[in-house]
Amino acid sequence: MAYKTRNRRSLTSNVIPSFIFKVGWLVGFSHNLLTTWLAVLLSITSCVVFAGGENKGYQLGRGYKVGDTGIHLGGYAIAQTRGVGSSPWSFNVDDLSLFLTWDNGSRLRFFSETEVENLLSAGEHRDLTTGMAKFQLERLYLDYLVNESLTVRLGKILTPVGQWNLIHADPLVWTTTRPVATDNLFSEHATGIMLHGMIPLAGRSLDYSVYGDYSSALDPSHTESIHFDNAIGARLRYALTNKLLIGASFVDFALQDSRNTRNQLMGFDFAWSYQHFAVNSEIVYRNNDSSVSRNNLWQGYVQGVAPLTNHFYGVSRYEFFDQAKDQFGQVGVFGFAYRPKPPLIWKLEYRLGEHNRHLAPDGLYASFSLLF
Repeated sequence: MAYKTRNRRSLTSNVIPSFIFKVGWLVGFSHNLLTTWLAVLLSITSCVVFAGGENKGYQLGRGYKVGDTGIHLGGYAIAQTRGVGSSPWSFNVDDLSLFLTWDNGSRLRFFSETEVENLLSAGEHRDLTTGMAKFQLERLYLDYLVNESLTVRLGKILTPVGQWNLIHADPLVWTTTRPVATDNLFSEHATGIMLHGMIPLAGRSLDYSVYGDYSSALDPSHTESIHFDNAIGARLRYALTNKLLIGASFVDFALQDSRNTRNQLMGFDFAWSYQHFAVNSEIVYRNNDSSVSRNNLWQGYVQGVAPLTNHFYGVSRYEFFDQAKDQFGQVGVFGFAYRPKPPLIWKLEYRLGEHNRHLAPDGLYASFSLLF
Protein backbone atom coordinates (compact mmCIF):
# COMPACT_ATOMS: atom_id res chain seq x y z
CA MET A 1 0.00 0.00 0.00
CA ALA A 2 1.05 3.59 -0.55
CA TYR A 3 1.35 4.43 3.15
CA LYS A 4 4.20 1.95 3.61
CA THR A 5 6.52 3.85 1.32
CA ARG A 6 6.41 7.15 3.20
CA ASN A 7 8.83 8.26 5.88
CA ARG A 8 6.88 7.61 9.05
CA ARG A 9 7.90 6.68 12.55
CA SER A 10 6.32 3.47 13.88
CA LEU A 11 3.91 3.67 16.80
CA THR A 12 5.67 0.75 18.44
CA SER A 13 8.69 2.94 19.00
CA ASN A 14 6.51 5.05 21.33
CA VAL A 15 3.79 2.87 22.93
CA ILE A 16 3.87 -0.62 21.32
CA PRO A 17 -39.07 9.80 -3.94
CA SER A 18 -39.96 14.08 -2.68
CA PHE A 19 -39.01 11.03 -0.59
CA ILE A 20 -42.14 8.89 -0.20
CA PHE A 21 -42.68 9.59 3.45
CA LYS A 22 -41.13 13.07 3.49
CA VAL A 23 -38.12 12.12 5.58
CA GLY A 24 -36.60 15.55 5.18
CA TRP A 25 -39.85 17.15 6.35
CA LEU A 26 -39.96 15.01 9.47
CA VAL A 27 -36.36 15.78 10.37
CA GLY A 28 -37.12 19.48 10.06
CA PHE A 29 -39.30 19.42 13.19
CA SER A 30 -36.28 18.81 15.44
CA HIS A 31 -36.90 21.82 17.69
CA ASN A 32 -40.47 20.88 18.61
CA LEU A 33 -39.83 17.15 18.68
CA LEU A 34 -36.88 17.45 21.06
CA THR A 35 -39.07 18.11 24.10
CA THR A 36 -41.63 15.48 23.13
CA TRP A 37 -39.15 12.74 22.34
CA LEU A 38 -37.06 13.54 25.42
CA ALA A 39 -40.12 12.99 27.60
CA VAL A 40 -40.92 9.73 25.79
CA LEU A 41 -37.33 8.48 26.07
CA LEU A 42 -37.08 9.25 29.77
CA SER A 43 -40.48 7.69 30.49
CA ILE A 44 -39.73 4.50 28.58
CA THR A 45 -36.25 4.21 30.04
CA SER A 46 -37.49 4.56 33.62
CA CYS A 47 -40.42 2.20 33.07
CA VAL A 48 -38.88 -0.63 31.10
CA VAL A 49 -35.48 -0.72 32.75
CA PHE A 50 -36.93 -1.12 36.21
CA ALA A 51 -39.96 -3.18 35.27
CA GLY A 52 -37.94 -6.39 35.53
CA GLY A 53 -39.98 -9.53 35.88
CA GLU A 54 -43.16 -7.60 36.67
CA ASN A 55 -43.85 -6.93 33.02
CA LYS A 56 -43.94 -9.99 30.82
CA GLY A 57 -43.73 -7.82 27.71
CA TYR A 58 -40.31 -6.47 28.61
CA GLN A 59 -36.91 -8.14 28.49
CA LEU A 60 -33.69 -6.32 29.35
CA GLY A 61 -31.75 -5.83 26.15
CA ARG A 62 -34.69 -6.81 23.95
CA GLY A 63 -37.10 -4.02 24.70
CA TYR A 64 -40.83 -3.91 25.30
CA LYS A 65 -43.45 -5.64 23.18
CA VAL A 66 -46.71 -3.68 23.13
CA GLY A 67 -49.28 -6.45 23.24
CA ASP A 68 -50.32 -7.79 19.83
CA THR A 69 -49.96 -4.45 18.05
CA GLY A 70 -46.71 -5.40 16.33
CA ILE A 71 -45.01 -2.42 18.03
CA HIS A 72 -41.73 -3.02 19.81
CA LEU A 73 -39.87 -0.41 21.90
CA GLY A 74 -36.22 -0.49 22.91
CA GLY A 75 -33.07 1.57 22.86
CA TYR A 76 -29.87 2.30 24.67
CA ALA A 77 -28.21 4.88 26.90
CA ILE A 78 -24.57 5.88 27.36
CA ALA A 79 -22.82 7.78 30.13
CA GLN A 80 -19.15 8.56 29.59
CA THR A 81 -16.30 10.57 31.00
CA ARG A 82 -13.00 11.52 29.44
CA GLY A 83 -9.76 13.20 30.34
CA VAL A 84 -8.00 14.14 27.13
CA GLY A 85 -4.33 15.02 27.60
CA SER A 86 -3.99 18.38 29.33
CA SER A 87 -7.55 19.40 28.42
CA PRO A 88 -10.24 19.62 31.15
CA TRP A 89 -12.15 16.47 32.01
CA SER A 90 -15.74 16.09 30.86
CA PHE A 91 -18.80 13.98 31.65
CA ASN A 92 -21.75 13.33 29.35
CA VAL A 93 -24.92 11.32 29.21
CA ASP A 94 -23.96 11.18 25.58
CA ASP A 95 -26.77 9.30 23.87
CA LEU A 96 -30.29 8.37 24.88
CA SER A 97 -31.85 6.51 21.98
CA LEU A 98 -35.28 5.03 21.36
CA PHE A 99 -35.89 2.23 18.86
CA LEU A 100 -39.44 1.95 17.54
CA THR A 101 -40.24 -1.11 15.41
CA TRP A 102 -43.54 -2.10 13.82
CA ASP A 103 -43.92 -5.59 12.37
CA ASN A 104 -47.34 -7.27 12.27
CA GLY A 105 -46.22 -10.17 10.09
CA SER A 106 -47.04 -8.50 6.78
CA ARG A 107 -44.60 -7.59 4.03
CA LEU A 108 -44.40 -4.00 5.27
CA ARG A 109 -42.23 -3.10 8.29
CA PHE A 110 -41.15 0.14 9.95
CA PHE A 111 -38.15 1.14 12.07
CA SER A 112 -36.95 4.38 13.63
CA GLU A 113 -34.13 5.38 15.96
CA THR A 114 -34.51 8.73 17.67
CA GLU A 115 -31.66 10.09 19.74
CA VAL A 116 -30.90 12.88 22.19
CA GLU A 117 -27.18 13.66 22.31
CA ASN A 118 -25.46 15.36 25.26
CA LEU A 119 -28.58 15.02 27.37
CA LEU A 120 -26.59 15.89 30.49
CA SER A 121 -23.07 17.28 30.44
CA ALA A 122 -20.56 18.65 32.91
CA GLY A 123 -16.89 19.47 32.96
CA GLU A 124 -13.98 20.81 34.92
CA HIS A 125 -15.06 24.40 34.27
CA ARG A 126 -18.83 24.00 33.87
CA ASP A 127 -21.75 22.77 35.96
CA LEU A 128 -24.10 19.94 35.09
CA THR A 129 -26.41 21.18 32.33
CA THR A 130 -28.90 20.12 29.69
CA GLY A 131 -28.06 23.17 27.58
CA MET A 132 -26.00 21.18 25.10
CA ALA A 133 -28.75 18.62 24.39
CA LYS A 134 -29.40 18.00 20.71
CA PHE A 135 -32.10 16.00 18.99
CA GLN A 136 -31.30 13.76 16.03
CA LEU A 137 -33.33 11.41 13.91
CA GLU A 138 -30.72 8.69 13.55
CA ARG A 139 -32.69 6.25 11.39
CA LEU A 140 -36.15 6.18 9.85
CA TYR A 141 -37.16 3.69 7.18
CA LEU A 142 -39.80 1.40 5.74
CA ASP A 143 -39.04 -2.13 4.54
CA TYR A 144 -41.03 -4.03 1.94
CA LEU A 145 -40.25 -7.75 1.81
CA VAL A 146 -40.44 -8.74 -1.84
CA ASN A 147 -39.33 -12.33 -1.25
CA GLU A 148 -36.89 -14.30 0.92
CA SER A 149 -33.90 -12.87 -0.92
CA LEU A 150 -34.93 -9.26 -1.50
CA THR A 151 -36.13 -6.40 0.68
CA VAL A 152 -36.67 -2.82 -0.50
CA ARG A 153 -35.83 -0.18 2.11
CA LEU A 154 -36.82 3.51 1.88
CA GLY A 155 -35.57 6.09 4.34
CA LYS A 156 -32.59 7.19 6.40
CA ILE A 157 -30.13 4.40 7.11
CA LEU A 158 -26.65 3.75 8.47
CA THR A 159 -24.24 3.77 5.53
CA PRO A 160 -23.27 0.14 4.76
CA VAL A 161 -19.49 0.51 4.98
CA GLY A 162 -17.59 -1.93 7.17
CA GLN A 163 -18.83 -3.45 10.42
CA TRP A 164 -18.66 -0.75 13.08
CA ASN A 165 -20.99 1.75 11.47
CA LEU A 166 -23.69 -0.90 11.09
CA ILE A 167 -23.34 -2.30 14.62
CA HIS A 168 -23.80 1.29 15.76
CA ALA A 169 -25.17 0.90 19.30
CA ASP A 170 -22.54 1.57 21.96
CA PRO A 171 -23.51 -1.39 24.22
CA LEU A 172 -22.59 -3.73 21.34
CA VAL A 173 -19.00 -2.51 20.81
CA TRP A 174 -15.98 -2.99 23.03
CA THR A 175 -14.49 0.50 23.39
CA THR A 176 -15.73 3.96 24.32
CA THR A 177 -13.72 5.49 21.48
CA ARG A 178 -14.56 4.80 17.85
CA PRO A 179 -11.89 3.93 15.26
CA VAL A 180 -11.13 6.82 12.93
CA ALA A 181 -11.56 4.63 9.83
CA THR A 182 -15.21 3.93 10.66
CA ASP A 183 -16.53 7.45 10.08
CA ASN A 184 -13.84 9.90 8.94
CA LEU A 185 -13.85 9.39 5.17
CA PHE A 186 -17.59 8.98 4.54
CA SER A 187 -20.97 9.98 5.92
CA GLU A 188 -22.34 7.76 8.70
CA HIS A 189 -25.84 8.05 7.19
CA ALA A 190 -27.47 7.84 3.79
CA THR A 191 -31.02 8.78 2.85
CA GLY A 192 -32.73 7.21 -0.15
CA ILE A 193 -33.44 3.66 -1.32
CA MET A 194 -31.66 0.38 -0.64
CA LEU A 195 -32.12 -3.16 -1.95
CA HIS A 196 -30.78 -5.79 0.42
CA GLY A 197 -31.06 -9.46 1.24
CA MET A 198 -29.30 -12.79 1.54
CA ILE A 199 -28.38 -15.28 -1.17
CA PRO A 200 -27.28 -18.89 -0.49
CA LEU A 201 -23.82 -19.48 -1.93
CA ALA A 202 -21.67 -22.63 -1.66
CA GLY A 203 -23.65 -23.87 1.30
CA ARG A 204 -23.38 -20.56 3.17
CA SER A 205 -24.92 -17.10 2.99
CA LEU A 206 -23.94 -14.00 1.04
CA ASP A 207 -25.48 -10.81 2.42
CA TYR A 208 -25.75 -7.93 -0.03
CA SER A 209 -26.96 -4.34 -0.12
CA VAL A 210 -27.12 -1.85 -2.99
CA TYR A 211 -28.24 1.71 -2.30
CA GLY A 212 -28.68 5.18 -3.72
CA ASP A 213 -28.58 8.38 -1.67
CA TYR A 214 -29.67 11.98 -2.16
CA SER A 215 -29.34 13.38 1.35
CA SER A 216 -29.12 17.03 0.32
CA ALA A 217 -32.79 16.92 -0.74
CA LEU A 218 -34.18 14.27 1.60
CA ASP A 219 -32.35 15.07 4.85
CA PRO A 220 -31.77 18.84 4.87
CA SER A 221 -31.45 19.17 8.67
CA HIS A 222 -28.42 16.88 8.99
CA THR A 223 -26.00 17.49 11.86
CA GLU A 224 -22.95 15.57 10.70
CA SER A 225 -19.83 17.40 9.61
CA ILE A 226 -19.41 14.90 6.75
CA HIS A 227 -22.67 14.49 4.84
CA PHE A 228 -23.48 13.03 1.44
CA ASP A 229 -24.86 15.20 -1.32
CA ASN A 230 -25.57 12.09 -3.35
CA ALA A 231 -24.05 8.64 -3.40
CA ILE A 232 -24.38 5.17 -4.84
CA GLY A 233 -22.86 2.16 -3.16
CA ALA A 234 -22.87 -1.54 -2.39
CA ARG A 235 -21.73 -3.94 0.31
CA LEU A 236 -21.19 -7.70 0.35
CA ARG A 237 -20.54 -9.93 3.35
CA TYR A 238 -19.85 -13.65 3.19
CA ALA A 239 -19.59 -16.27 5.92
CA LEU A 240 -16.50 -18.33 5.07
CA THR A 241 -17.05 -20.39 8.22
CA ASN A 242 -19.28 -20.14 11.27
CA LYS A 243 -16.50 -18.12 12.93
CA LEU A 244 -15.13 -16.03 10.06
CA LEU A 245 -16.95 -13.31 8.13
CA ILE A 246 -15.44 -11.17 5.38
CA GLY A 247 -16.90 -8.07 3.78
CA ALA A 248 -16.29 -5.58 0.99
CA SER A 249 -17.77 -2.12 0.45
CA PHE A 250 -17.81 0.46 -2.33
CA VAL A 251 -19.27 3.98 -2.48
CA ASP A 252 -19.10 6.67 -5.16
CA PHE A 253 -20.24 9.97 -3.65
CA ALA A 254 -20.14 13.74 -3.45
CA LEU A 255 -20.18 15.66 -0.17
CA GLN A 256 -22.43 18.65 0.42
CA ASP A 257 -19.53 21.06 0.89
CA SER A 258 -17.76 19.90 -2.27
CA ARG A 259 -20.44 18.94 -4.78
CA ASN A 260 -18.15 19.26 -7.78
CA THR A 261 -15.80 16.59 -6.42
CA ARG A 262 -16.62 12.90 -6.74
CA ASN A 263 -15.08 10.48 -4.24
CA GLN A 264 -14.61 6.75 -4.56
CA LEU A 265 -14.26 4.71 -1.38
CA MET A 266 -13.43 1.02 -1.16
CA GLY A 267 -13.32 -1.01 2.02
CA PHE A 268 -12.46 -4.48 3.27
CA ASP A 269 -13.32 -5.97 6.65
CA PHE A 270 -13.24 -9.27 8.49
CA ALA A 271 -14.47 -10.58 11.83
CA TRP A 272 -13.22 -13.77 13.50
CA SER A 273 -14.37 -15.23 16.80
CA TYR A 274 -13.56 -18.34 18.80
CA GLN A 275 -15.30 -18.97 22.12
CA HIS A 276 -14.82 -15.59 23.87
CA PHE A 277 -11.88 -14.44 21.75
CA ALA A 278 -12.46 -12.06 18.83
CA VAL A 279 -10.46 -10.21 16.20
CA ASN A 280 -11.90 -7.75 13.73
CA SER A 281 -10.45 -5.29 11.26
CA GLU A 282 -11.47 -2.69 8.68
CA ILE A 283 -9.42 -0.93 6.00
CA VAL A 284 -10.80 1.85 3.80
CA TYR A 285 -9.30 3.73 0.88
CA ARG A 286 -10.70 6.96 -0.55
CA ASN A 287 -9.70 8.69 -3.77
CA ASN A 288 -11.03 11.86 -5.39
CA ASP A 289 -10.30 14.32 -8.17
CA SER A 290 -9.78 17.33 -5.91
CA SER A 291 -6.67 19.47 -6.23
CA VAL A 292 -7.24 21.11 -2.84
CA SER A 293 -6.49 18.21 -0.50
CA ARG A 294 -4.59 14.95 -0.60
CA ASN A 295 -6.26 12.61 -3.09
CA ASN A 296 -5.40 9.12 -1.82
CA LEU A 297 -6.19 8.35 1.81
CA TRP A 298 -5.79 5.03 3.62
CA GLN A 299 -7.24 4.35 7.07
CA GLY A 300 -7.75 1.19 9.08
CA TYR A 301 -7.62 -0.66 12.36
CA VAL A 302 -7.26 -4.11 13.85
CA GLN A 303 -8.80 -4.92 17.25
CA GLY A 304 -8.52 -7.92 19.54
CA VAL A 305 -10.65 -8.97 22.52
CA ALA A 306 -9.64 -11.67 25.03
CA PRO A 307 -11.39 -12.95 28.17
CA LEU A 308 -9.50 -12.36 31.44
CA THR A 309 -11.85 -13.66 34.13
CA ASN A 310 -15.61 -14.09 34.35
CA HIS A 311 -17.20 -11.13 32.57
CA PHE A 312 -13.88 -9.21 32.31
CA TYR A 313 -12.17 -8.72 28.95
CA GLY A 314 -8.98 -7.15 27.74
CA VAL A 315 -9.23 -5.02 24.60
CA SER A 316 -6.49 -3.63 22.38
CA ARG A 317 -6.55 -1.84 19.05
CA TYR A 318 -4.08 -0.39 16.58
CA GLU A 319 -5.19 2.32 14.15
CA PHE A 320 -3.54 4.14 11.28
CA PHE A 321 -4.95 7.01 9.28
CA ASP A 322 -3.89 9.30 6.49
CA GLN A 323 -5.11 12.85 7.04
CA ALA A 324 -6.10 15.23 4.27
CA LYS A 325 -4.26 18.21 5.76
CA ASP A 326 -1.90 16.69 8.30
CA GLN A 327 0.73 14.00 8.74
CA PHE A 328 0.08 10.28 8.87
CA GLY A 329 -1.38 9.41 12.29
CA GLN A 330 -1.55 6.27 14.35
CA VAL A 331 -2.77 5.29 17.81
CA GLY A 332 -2.91 2.39 20.19
CA VAL A 333 -5.89 1.73 22.45
CA PHE A 334 -5.52 -0.45 25.54
CA GLY A 335 -8.37 -1.15 27.91
CA PHE A 336 -10.76 -3.37 29.81
CA ALA A 337 -14.44 -4.14 29.56
CA TYR A 338 -16.76 -5.59 32.18
CA ARG A 339 -19.94 -7.17 30.83
CA PRO A 340 -21.97 -8.72 33.70
CA LYS A 341 -24.88 -9.29 31.28
CA PRO A 342 -24.97 -8.95 27.48
CA PRO A 343 -27.05 -5.71 27.58
CA LEU A 344 -24.70 -4.01 30.10
CA ILE A 345 -21.07 -3.00 29.67
CA TRP A 346 -18.54 -0.89 31.57
CA LYS A 347 -15.46 0.25 29.63
CA LEU A 348 -12.14 1.81 30.59
CA GLU A 349 -9.36 2.53 28.12
CA TYR A 350 -6.34 4.66 27.37
CA ARG A 351 -5.50 5.95 23.89
CA LEU A 352 -2.04 7.14 22.91
CA GLY A 353 -0.49 7.90 19.55
CA GLU A 354 1.30 10.34 17.29
CA HIS A 355 -0.02 12.98 14.88
CA ASN A 356 -3.44 12.12 16.30
CA ARG A 357 -4.48 15.31 18.09
CA HIS A 358 -7.32 16.23 15.74
CA LEU A 359 -8.91 12.87 14.95
CA ALA A 360 -8.07 10.65 17.94
CA PRO A 361 -6.53 12.60 20.84
CA ASP A 362 -4.60 10.93 23.64
CA GLY A 363 -6.49 10.42 26.86
CA LEU A 364 -8.30 8.24 29.37
CA TYR A 365 -11.89 7.29 28.51
CA ALA A 366 -14.57 5.47 30.51
CA SER A 367 -18.22 4.70 29.89
CA PHE A 368 -21.27 2.74 30.97
CA SER A 369 -23.77 1.55 28.35
CA LEU A 370 -27.16 -0.07 28.72
CA LEU A 371 -29.22 -1.71 26.00
CA PHE A 372 -32.77 -1.60 27.33
